Formats: sequence, C-alpha cells, structure tokens
Amino acid sequence: MNGLLAVWNDCDAHMLSRYEDWYMHEHLPDRVGLEGVLNGVRYEVAGGKNSPGSPRFFTSYDLADVEVLNSPAYQQMLQTPSALTQEIMPHFLNMWRTVAQLRAHAGRSAGAWIVTLRLGQLLGSAAPRLTDLRSWTDLLAHTAPPRACRWRVYESIIATQTRQDTEAAAKPSPEARFRPGTDASAHAVVLIEHLREADARSTLDEWLYSPAVRALLAPQDRIDIFLEMARMT
Repeated sequence: MNGLLAVWNDCDAHMLSRYEDWYMHEHLPDRVGLEGVLNGVRYEVAGGKNSPGSPRFFTSYDLADVEVLNSPAYQQMLQTPSALTQEIMPHFLNMWRTVAQLRAHAGRSAGAWIVTLRLGQLLGSAAPRLTDLRSWTDLLAHTAPPRACRWRVYESIIATQTRQDTEAAAKPSPEARFRPGTDASAHAVVLIEHLREADARSTLDEWLYSPAVRALLAPQDRIDIFLEMARMT
C-alpha cells in the first residue's frame, strides 16, 4: 500500500439517496476494479470533536503505487465519466482530494474507527501551506497513540511536485470540472485506526491534546473521526 487516494466530501441533502446508490453500485466498484487499486473504504463522520465544517464522508483507496492513477484505464474514467457521475458530481460539497505517497507506518490491523488529520493545505496555484512532515513521523514513531491499532503518514504528490513545477502541481482532476468550487488538497495525511470508539476518542481527547502534538498542529490543520461503512476489495 505505497499510495493513497483520499477523498473527503459532503453531498447536497436532497441527493443523498441517489449519491449512495451511485457510490455503492457504480463508483466504488469501478475504482476498486482497476489493477493496482487494492481496496476502497467508505466512512461516515462520527459525532464529537471534529473540525468545524467537517465533511460527512471520507473515502480511502489503498494503491499499490500512485502511478496507478496515471494508468490509461483510470484516466479514461476521469475523462469520460458516466451520465450518472455527471449528475452526481455537481452536488459534491466541501471537497478535499489528496493523492499521496506513504512515508511512514506502523501496525498491521485495520480498524473501523479512524481519526484523519489533513495537515497543511494546497489550493490551486496559491502558495502552499505546508507542514513539518519529518516531525510528525518522528513523533508517531516514538509516541504513537497508545490505543491505536495502526497509523500511516502520507505526503501529497502535489506537495512534491510543487517544489519542482507549480503549474503542473495545480492541475486538477478532470472530474473536478463537474464539481462546484475548487478541490482542496492536504500537504500530508495521517490516518490513525482503532478497533473501538473508546480507543478513537482517547486519541482525540488525550493524545491530540498532548503538548508534543499541539506543538505541531497548525490552524489550517483538520482533524476528524469517522466510522467505517463499507469496504470493497
């Protein structure tokens, strides 16, 4: 699982039924059916200490490598979306989409309760607001949440490209033309998985409020807790 496609979003309330049907019967199977897409996991936000304006949904796709998303099959899907995809996309709200490379991880067991950290923000061609990724990986390696069963740290490939080619880095996904507004992207993504709700709440209420963690968090960082709804491999 060297790569990740992570998507946070809301959907217009009156389209939720149509959205769920599309996601479970078309969108998720199409993506997971691609060679190199190892699984797709859908989550819904849980109550509690989420970021202001937290998206309701989070979807993660584990990739054998980020180059999977450059494959002709995936690019064909983006360039020629189905009629139903074109119908649903304009109702996406609060959209974050991050393609990222794995930088550090520990633990092997997936958990149903996940805390996501969107660190930094990359938006269009504006100057990126980055995060101290090395400090985060060092912190997790030495002082990980004690009740987590797995954690992973990813760096956005857009952040890497930004250091080399700002114009290329700002290029959006072809599907974004159907969505309102501009997709945001995190500079880094931290995923912390837990077996039980109490374990995830402990990470939120204790670990994330420890002095070492608070020293690394920035105002633009977003922290949310989600519960797994569906997993497809």
